[in-house]
Order: sequence, then structure tokens, then C-alpha cells
Amino acid sequence: MTTAIAKFDFFLRSTAGGALTNHRVLAETALSKLGEANSADGKLWVNVNDNGTIGWTRPDNLRQTALVRAIGENELASASVAIAKALQTNAGYLLAVAHVESRDDWRNGVITSSTDNVGAVAPFRFTSASWMTIAQSDLGRSVGLRDAGLSFPDQQCLAMALKSKQDAEALTKDLERFVTTIDLYLAHIFGVTAAVALRQPSAQAKKLSDIFDNLGLTANQQQELLDGRGLLTMDAGTGVVVSTFLERCATALQAGLDRAATLLREFSIELPDSSDASFNDIPTNFKGVVIQVEPDDVDALGRLCNKEVGVFKTFGEQVLDDGVGAVVDTVFNRIVDNSTEFENTIQSVIDERSQFSPILDTPNKTWRELPPSEKISAIVDAHLKRRAMGGSSLILGAMHFFNPHASNPNWGPVVKANPTYIAGNPDTEFVHYHGFPVKQSGARYQAPGSYVIYHAGRGHAFNGDGSAMAALEVPTTDNDVLQLLRDHIAKGKIRFQSPKDTLRGMLLGNGQSGSATPALQKLVLHLASVVDTFIEISSIVRPGAGSLHQTGQAVDIGNEGVAGTLLPKVSVQSAVDSFGINEIIFDSRKIGQKTNRYNFNSGHPFAFDDATINQHGNHIHFAVF
Repeated sequence: MTTAIAKFDFFLRSTAGGALTNHRVLAETALSKLGEANSADGKLWVNVNDNGTIGWTRPDNLRQTALVRAIGENELASASVAIAKALQTNAGYLLAVAHVESRDDWRNGVITSSTDNVGAVAPFRFTSASWMTIAQSDLGRSVGLRDAGLSFPDQQCLAMALKSKQDAEALTKDLERFVTTIDLYLAHIFGVTAAVALRQPSAQAKKLSDIFDNLGLTANQQQELLDGRGLLTMDAGTGVVVSTFLERCATALQAGLDRAATLLREFSIELPDSSDASFNDIPTNFKGVVIQVEPDDVDALGRLCNKEVGVFKTFGEQVLDDGVGAVVDTVFNRIVDNSTEFENTIQSVIDERSQFSPILDTPNKTWRELPPSEKISAIVDAHLKRRAMGGSSLILGAMHFFNPHASNPNWGPVVKANPTYIAGNPDTEFVHYHGFPVKQSGARYQAPGSYVIYHAGRGHAFNGDGSAMAALEVPTTDNDVLQLLRDHIAKGKIRFQSPKDTLRGMLLGNGQSGSATPALQKLVLHLASVVDTFIEISSIVRPGAGSLHQTGQAVDIGNEGVAGTLLPKVSVQSAVDSFGINEIIFDSRKIGQKTNRYNFNSGHPFAFDDATINQHGNHIHFAVF
């Protein structure tokens, strides 16, 4: 018995030269060749077994090996988007792994250090054994994987998407936290058990071989990993220290993710609303509540907000947008609260008994009986996308709001006297005071724990006060910061206005007329890391009494176009504290916000006067302590 591959789609025949059956064999299907025979007219026919169905076909329909098929980068990106949408996973992660594993060689072929050319096949580095495991599974068959599909990049992409979903489910259970890109990548290379072992704090100072020994892998199995899989991509053997290997993984994956982001911007099709945990701004050590927003949730929030704050449109679009955002953030905070007072999903929080007055007025006490509003739902969607990309909460961690002209709760006076946010117009009867009431026990309500908002293919982690967690690890030494700054400059993530060489020297600490302090260097590195494009520095050290520029503690970013994505991630208290930010000055009206929406002074939110704002009319100003 030998194996042949179908060249084309065809139907089997009942006997050599006999009638056609209803069994169709698909191209690239692996067939067991049982024997040969001649029909009455003397033609040669081949007897084959297609997964239990036996029949006859002409030898011209068969070949001994699968075709070697090449694929371009854009073609693979297109396949990734279609597959990600179908399986509700993440196209960015699929493309990133392809870049890392294939070394940008999309052709069918083996990338290996073994002299007998045995190893894993590009672009996703499935070995023959690992391929058969997933292709022959019930789920693999259900999505159309074929035994011969190892030779086809689009089939590999399909298998990778399926595997990432399965791995994400297993890792979430074993790690008890939100799964990251590196977690998924390690599971792809080594399997879930090894990935979990490699992510433990106790493993970081050990060698890979120590971990594999503990898992019971033999020397031969370790050598197979070395010859055939992702260890080659990282230019490391099993003797490398785990922490070093993970750093190499992170660097390689980030480069792949950057390239994937560029490719995916060329497609009009959006990433799915529901996705796995990869390709998002989630710290690797995150533990908290994950809020995954579904389309029905957007509808529910839109209907609720339409009744709660729709009238705020009287005061302008920005007031309406902020009022909607404040209600949405209230729902989120209630979900995250770890007490038993509130429900733990978006729709159940909205429908909770005796909470939101619009629900109380419906016959069956449900959001589905509230009138829909496309306009308000669009505002909700925009707010969700802003939050999922790192935008901070409007109301801090508050779970309560009220209108003193419409209700008089016993906790109202405390909230009105100490609001975390005022939505609407306090000079009218259309106003909401958000804040922390006092409980019957006398204790004050507190902000909830940490959480992730996941929407429209993006996700970000937040502290309980609604400020964004930093997704990137802060380098530990000044030398690390300098090296990463040089890398960003080389890649065009950090650019300079004239005089370019002078500003570059100032940033890297060798300026002839002064240099940036280490704290400022670290902040600039972070600014460049959280934008999708680049930052362009227009000023660092310059004379001026009383100015932090004079001492190398301030930087001006001249390409103001990045403000809309940069400031929501940096102008939040957690980032200000982490990076020792003293000042942020920018006229936020340029991005549709109130003048001082993102401004800080002495490390705290601050409203600068018009004269100060006007002095910073063509740049974003940052300063550190």
C-alpha cells in the first residue's frame, strides 16, 4: 500500500472503467493506493482508498507528492483576514507568526539545520507529525484541513488559526490569566504544557534543557526541537537561559506584529469583533476581569445611553459623547466590582433590578424594549474602540451616578459634593453626577480591580481607576534604554526635526549643548513604543529660565497628528506615575476634546491658562521630574 495525492477534483468509479459513483475526491487529498488493473478497453486504472471509501480512477488524476506552492505576503495577509473572520481569531497574530517562523519565506519548503532536510515546513513550521495531529482531529476535518495540506500556506494558516484558539482556551485555564502573544507562540512551538512551564517565574533563570528534562523529553526529542522548530528562529540552542530566549521571542514577535499591522491596514475588511488574546496591549502578568464586548452589548449600551443621556445633545456633540462614555464606563466598573452587589456581564448589569430608570419604565424590565438609536450606538462603538486602544475611563472607578433633578437617593449629596465626573450641564436639569457614595455600613465605595476591555479586534488592560496599564515592560538599565532608542531611530519610529544631528545627540546623551536626562530618555522610548507610526522630536535642550528644557528634562513632539492615539495612553495617572511625568501640555481642542483634557502639572491633572496653551501651539510638550 502506497500513498498518492489527488491532482484535481474527480469522482471515483465503481470498477476499473465502470460507472461513476457519488464519491468526490478533492484536490490535494492523500489517498491510499491499493492496486492497479486494466479495464476491458486496455486502459490502466488505479484502485484507491479515500478515508474508508474505495474506488477506481485513472493514474493521470494522481501524483506522488503534493505541489510546491509559493505564496506572496499580501496573498497570505488576505488568507489570514478571511480565516480570522471565519474562525473568530486574530489575523495579526497569524501573520506575525508567519513572519517569525518562515523568516519571510512564504514558499513551501523545509527550514532546518538537519543535513537530511527533515524539519518543519514554512510558513508556520508545522512538522509532519504536528500537522497530522491537528489535520486529522474532528475540528481539523470540520474546518477543511487535509492530510496533504502541510504543503499549502493557506491550509497552514487555517490550521494555525484553529490551533491558536485551542491553545488559548487551554492556556487561560492553566495560567489563570489573560493569554498573551508569547504564550500562544510558545504553545505553538513546544505545546501547552511546556509553554506553561516556561512562563513560571521559577523557570526564568534556568536553561531550556532543564525545563525539557523536567518535562521528560529525551535527548533525541530535544534535538528534534532544535533541528526542526522555532529554536532556530531565535538562533538559540537548548542551553540558552529561559529569560533570554523569551526576550528573543518578544523581539521577533514584535517585529512580526509591526509588519502585520502595516499589512492589515491595506485591507478594507475589519478584524472580527471577537478574537483570541493575541496582538493586544495586555501586560504579560495581567490577572483580572476580561470584558469582551459583543455586538448585542453595543446595542444594549446604545439603547440605555439613548434614554439616559440622549438629551445631552442639546449642549453639543462633545457633551453628548462624554455623557455616553460616562454611562458605558459605569457599566464596566460594575462588571469588574468583586462584590455580590452587581451582575457580571454588560447586559445583566443593564437589566439588573432597580438600577437604571429607563429599564424600570419598560413592561418586562429589559433593555430590549428600549428604542434603538443608530447615532448613540455609533457613539458607544467609538468610545469602546477608544477604551480598547488604551483610552482612560472618564469617571475613574465610579459605579454610581444620579440626576438631583430627577431622583434623590440618600447617597446623592456625598456624590454631588465630591464628583469624579460631571456629565451634561450642571446649570440645567440635565446633569449627571458620577462618584463614590457612602455605604450603609459607613464605608465608602472603592474603585474595582484591574480589567481588560476587548472590542473590535483590540484590547487593553486597565487599573481599577480606569487608567491604562503600560503594556510594555520598562527597561531595567540606562544602557537598555539607549539601545532601544537607537533601534527605534534606525527603524524610523523616532525622528527629528532640524537640526536633526543635534537633537539626536541630545536624546542619546552626547549632545554638545546638553543632553536628555535618563528619565526623559525612558519616557521618549515609551512615547515611541505606544504609537503605531512615529514621533518626531522638535526640541529637547534649549535655554529659558524656569523651563525644564534648560535641564534636559523636557521634550517637544512636533508631529501633533499622533496626539489622538498617544495622549489617551500616556496622559493617565498610572503612566504619569510610572514614568515620573511632571508636565504634559497640549491644546486638546485640536483632537476634538476640551482644552486641557490631557494636561498635567506637577504630576497631576491641571488646567493651564490660555497664554501657556498658546505658547505650545505647534507641539506636544512632555517634561519629567
